[in-house]
Amino acid sequence: MSATISQQKEIDMKSPTRSLACLVTPLFAAAFLLAGCVSFGTGGTAGAGTSATLQSVDDDYHQALLQAAATEEALDGLVIATEPDLKQSFNFFTTNRDKMEQIGTRLVRHADGMFYRGTYYFVESGKSLEACAFPRTGRSDDQQSIDLGADFDAVSEMGGEVKRAFRAFQLDIEQIRDYLAANLTLSGVDSIDKILNKAKVDSDSLQDSLRQALAALQHAKTTLAQGQKKG
Repeated sequence: MSATISQQKEIDMKSPTRSLACLVTPLFAAAFLLAGCVSFGTGGTAGAGTSATLQSVDDDYHQALLQAAATEEALDGLVIATEPDLKQSFNFFTTNRDKMEQIGTRLVRHADGMFYRGTYYFVESGKSLEACAFPRTGRSDDQQSIDLGADFDAVSEMGGEVKRAFRAFQLDIEQIRDYLAANLTLSGVDSIDKILNKAKVDSDSLQDSLRQALAALQHAKTTLAQGQKKG
């Protein structure tokens, strides 16, 4: 009799744990599904394993083009700054440098994605949000790989050029930021005249690469649209 009571107590003690496991498992699964909707969407933050639409890459290139110009303007501000304005000019440059770094990570991700995944990096626009919100409805992901044909080579090549140009500009502005953070004086700015000039040249190179990349994307989008009409 005492053994039976002991066994019953043991069962009762395990029941809450079992109930909690039953509750946590569906919640974890739901969280995993929702995370998957984010991770594998066009706005994912993973590396070369994600996909992108032609339009999302186009948007990132346009944003990078504007930011490169803004960062170059901030560099000009450092060169012409007077002593009272130097700190403000440096803060303005630092802010733009940080923004350039953020958009640059997307430029690198696109280049790596195209290099490692090939044409499979690009998908048709539009992931079903309803499928993410209601995974039990049976609706599937509506992303499909895009066949860009010969246009992909040009787009991918320019993506690599954009990455290389960004890396050069990134190194310049990091060196400028690090040096002036420790020596924010007019003489300090004068002493890095060469790297400041190089940064402007590399900024122009990045902007030129982005314009060419945008042209390649536009050509690919036009060709794709024409093919869809014929289909």
